[in-house]
Amino acid sequence: MQPLKTMAECLDETARSIIDAKPIGHIHHRQLDRLLGGIRPHLIMVPAAPGVGKTTFVHEIGDHWAASGHPVVFFEGELSKPSLLGKSLTRLTKGVLTTTAMFNSPLDSESRALFNDALKIYRECIAPRLFICDGPIQYKTMRDAVAIAADRFGEAPLVVCDYAQIVSLPPELQTLDERVGLKLVASQLRLIVDELQCPLIAISSINRTNYDKQVAGLDSVGGCSAFEYGADVICGLSVEGKGSERFENMEKPIRPIVASVTKNRYGLCGHVGFTFDAPRATFIER
Repeated sequence: MQPLKTMAECLDETARSIIDAKPIGHIHHRQLDRLLGGIRPHLIMVPAAPGVGKTTFVHEIGDHWAASGHPVVFFEGELSKPSLLGKSLTRLTKGVLTTTAMFNSPLDSESRALFNDALKIYRECIAPRLFICDGPIQYKTMRDAVAIAADRFGEAPLVVCDYAQIVSLPPELQTLDERVGLKLVASQLRLIVDELQCPLIAISSINRTNYDKQVAGLDSVGGCSAFEYGADVICGLSVEGKGSERFENMEKPIRPIVASVTKNRYGLCGHVGFTFDAPRATFIER
């Protein structure tokens, strides 16, 4: 336990922490960044239903963060490194070379030249500061990797967890009730942020009762309310539209998406409209 002090004894230190509180940096989505108040050492939950593009959304932010000179550690529990790299290369070709073209057919000479040019940019601008850890996600692995990246670059990295509900428990705890296990995961993510002072974006599934809602609310985070309580920011993603219109939008290659900041301890709440261009793996603010 820390020594018990009156506010008079710690007033200057506490006041200084307010004056010195500045964002580590800013994301390329300006409207959303304005709501968030920049990127700070906070726990940000991004709940969304399948098909909304939540991994692509956060992965694009990570690429831009690395390209702007900051380290990124991306813990990926579902997609492989080639899948994520393919999305990055698609964006770097402005969508001219899609992931479908890259993975499903031999590239002609023109497409191969595009691929090589994009790979060169990625190699020089993104790859030197980006770590992708694919496979099972565990607390100790996450904490150790974040500490190593912070020591290597002299600043805390942006950490991405894709996604919170599949973080593995130690073998001795894997028999716990699912909700109890997820409560532990929520506390572990919170601990990484607090101890290492890093921004952590945790992608999340949503409760099935929220699948038909146009705006993902505070109760949308799947599995355990501890995620909601422990997060500094909740920024849900959802497809625009009501009823059949929404289902039609979900099937389109270019989809209208709403990012809803419904909890923000140190900033603003509100909504930002996006166009999700799935073939180009790109989100554009509207």
